[in-house]
Amino acid sequence: MAKCRFSTAEQVVQWCNLPGDVLTIVLSHLFGKDYANLLAVCRSWRSAPPPLRSISNPSASPYPSLFHFSGNNSKCKFYDPFYNDTYVAQIPDELIDARIFFSNYGWLLMCQDTRLFFFHPFTNQRIDLPNIQRHTLEEYGRMCFSTPPTSPNCMVFGILDDSPTVSDVTIIHRGESSWPNIRYKTNNVRFYTSHGNPVFYKGAFYCLGIDGKLGIFDPSKRGRRCWKIIDKLKHPCDSIQENFLVESNGELISICMGHIGEYVRVFRLNYHYEIRWEEVQNLGDEMIFASRTGSMCLRTHSMGNTIYFPNFDNGGNGLFYSLASRKFHSLGVALPRKDLYNTKRMLYCAWITPTALEVYRDDELRWFPNRENFIPSSGRVTVVGAPHTHPSFVLTNLEHSNNQLVFNMFNTPHNAKRILEVRQMRTVKCAFGWLFQVDWGYSDCLLINPQSMEKILRRL
Repeated sequence: MAKCRFSTAEQVVQWCNLPGDVLTIVLSHLFGKDYANLLAVCRSWRSAPPPLRSISNPSASPYPSLFHFSGNNSKCKFYDPFYNDTYVAQIPDELIDARIFFSNYGWLLMCQDTRLFFFHPFTNQRIDLPNIQRHTLEEYGRMCFSTPPTSPNCMVFGILDDSPTVSDVTIIHRGESSWPNIRYKTNNVRFYTSHGNPVFYKGAFYCLGIDGKLGIFDPSKRGRRCWKIIDKLKHPCDSIQENFLVESNGELISICMGHIGEYVRVFRLNYHYEIRWEEVQNLGDEMIFASRTGSMCLRTHSMGNTIYFPNFDNGGNGLFYSLASRKFHSLGVALPRKDLYNTKRMLYCAWITPTALEVYRDDELRWFPNRENFIPSSGRVTVVGAPHTHPSFVLTNLEHSNNQLVFNMFNTPHNAKRILEVRQMRTVKCAFGWLFQVDWGYSDCLLINPQSMEKILRRL
């Protein structure tokens, strides 16, 4: 029989003196708890240089990243919870003051002033939606969409978040040009929406109330049957600070967080006998990424039974809640904590799942299938000309929409003429020497002859 051999002190010292490059290679193959456990072995291992990511682009990672930006510059960041590292990227300047409403399928639903649009942060592709009134946009604080915006069946749904006695909702289907405001009476049921976004689940939009009630909007139905509130659903939680809704393995999961994270409780919606919330003690292999701009679930073998929030400790390490220990942990070497006191929370952020970097067709990137692409480009040239005349070029720089120029290449010397009448508009069609211009919201259109400067303005 082979004798058992125990590590001597000399051998332990040798393990502690492993070369840094060897430790870096080992660390590059570890995630989550395993990564943190290795760093906790000894001081020399903690001082090992962090591994360089083998995937230089966060869009190639199979795991969700936390996308966040300050809102006042073009720098954005992707936080990778598996590597506990942050990667800096650039977004277009026109998105600097934009706000994130919702995230799913690798796309962000964002707004800027009165414009709503989809933005793909990994490809910088954009799909503009019809304009919405400013006061309406500010009131519809909870929005989501059903399928990827490139899908012909995409729907965008929003619910008013400050009226407990009536439910004001809006929904727009791909190809539609206006946002309806639909009001439903709650029949004396007080319904306050939670901080989390609605979830599209089994063909309907589910809205979670702060006390556990559910509002369900079914777009396949008509009239008052579209909207119903299940008022007998309640959470056994008090002083809820945040409440999130997410689909997990075909079931609806709600997450309750107390003041500064003093407790985190998870509930599953039971449909079998009597509809009710049942508390969940173990998520198994499921890990949840929760935020106010959308939550998502992922099955993993190394980091299951955990919930990630957009919170960081003072060392910049991401925090997650473990249902096993009932405490918050970080991927650094800090000790577990019982709440989120003295932590930082990202405000302008969203969990986003990387998708394949597809090159979409023009019709997929148009909300209106029969209209020209909304997506701004660095510049566009249109050839115009009346019969029996030399053609001219209209140079349209859509990043600076005040600079649309008519350039006649046959004049000597060559000269350019600025078209001030088409500010904030873009060229859709050119025929018979006329330009057809529309504004970004498709509310105004203009026919203009750049040679004679004749123009016809119409309201759509």
